[in-house]
Amino acid sequence: MSPLLDRIGLPGDEKSWQALGFDLNAATFRLGAVTCAVDTTPAWGFDQVHADPVALGIPVQPRAAHPDATSDADGSALDAASDVDVPADRGAPGAASDPDVPAGRDTGSPATHPNGATYVDHLVYWVPDLDDAVTALNAVLGTEPRRRFHPRGPSGPEMAFYRVGKPFLEVVSTGRPPILAGIAFGTPDLDATVAAVRAAGGPIGDPKPAVQGGRIASVWSGHVRWGIAFLEPAPR
Repeated sequence: MSPLLDRIGLPGDEKSWQALGFDLNAATFRLGAVTCAVDTTPAWGFDQVHADPVALGIPVQPRAAHPDATSDADGSALDAASDVDVPADRGAPGAASDPDVPAGRDTGSPATHPNGATYVDHLVYWVPDLDDAVTALNAVLGTEPRRRFHPRGPSGPEMAFYRVGKPFLEVVSTGRPPILAGIAFGTPDLDATVAAVRAAGGPIGDPKPAVQGGRIASVWSGHVRWGIAFLEPAPR
């Protein structure tokens, strides 16, 4: 059974994320099955793992004492960039009824935030070598990538895409040390989201076409010195 991404650590303080239209409680906010904790080093956590995630080079986000936080179902002892577009054929965002999300797994319910975002679409994971990263991720997640290719042509970076519940991991070969470089949040109405973020004082650009056929709007990279975007998927 493939792990679900269920928690993320995000840089930037509460005011920075409130300025993007998120409703926080005790420095956290919930989107679907994912609990996001702010004012911390970029980190992640999964509801289960098959090998020690230290091999991935990314901190493991502790489970927060938050009223909406997902409980640790498996008890595993091992579970301890402004452009974040993804290709259309990576697969559409999952849902509770999606066959890739096993029955009985917590995918959460849509949270209500002023910006209208309802789910985490993907995390961007930069790695020095894609072969090594895929080997490590296959061991930790117990699954292989959905696809591995050069979405921007031979001169662009090679990427691999892993499904971890509703979100995807976008793994990018950069030749640099491993980091979580950014995040994209899904919204059904990007125009309304951009308007809400601007009303809250957030620095966000105009919507533009996304690689996968929908639209994307990026937050100014200096806002929390990290890649943040909002994505409206193409109509299905």
